[in-house]
Amino acid sequence: MLEKDFVKIWVGKIKDGMLKNFPNDFLNEIPAGEIELPGKMLILGPELFGAYELTDSKGNPFLQTPDLYKIKYLLYANRLTFLKTLIPLKEEQITGAVKEYEKHIDSLVSLVEKDFKVNFPDSKNVHSVSNQIFGTLNLQRY
Repeated sequence: MLEKDFVKIWVGKIKDGMLKNFPNDFLNEIPAGEIELPGKMLILGPELFGAYELTDSKGNPFLQTPDLYKIKYLLYANRLTFLKTLIPLKEEQITGAVKEYEKHIDSLVSLVEKDFKVNFPDSKNVHSVSNQIFGTLNLQRY
């Protein structure tokens, strides 16, 4: 098997059921409201005076907040550039959902890396290949 075949296999595995849906699979009946999204890719700007800013791909401001977990929540929820998403009403529930999702992503990365080392024990490309897999799926870990 070649590394490109490994990438295709893992993209398929993750896409076909291994990846949980954020945020819906992480809300667990938590009271939530709806928030509108721009329907475009969101970009995290630098922290400035204790606040983080999200902009759309054209640089238009979308949100500014000191709450990093709210920023992460919206970035993860916008992976497929939806127009609306559910968001918990309480900050600690937003934080909990984000932490659980990040554990989920980290476990997928770990599975990919373990399988890569089994299939390519002499290769040093594990990070490059896992980045390729997650880039193909538009999955990021902030």
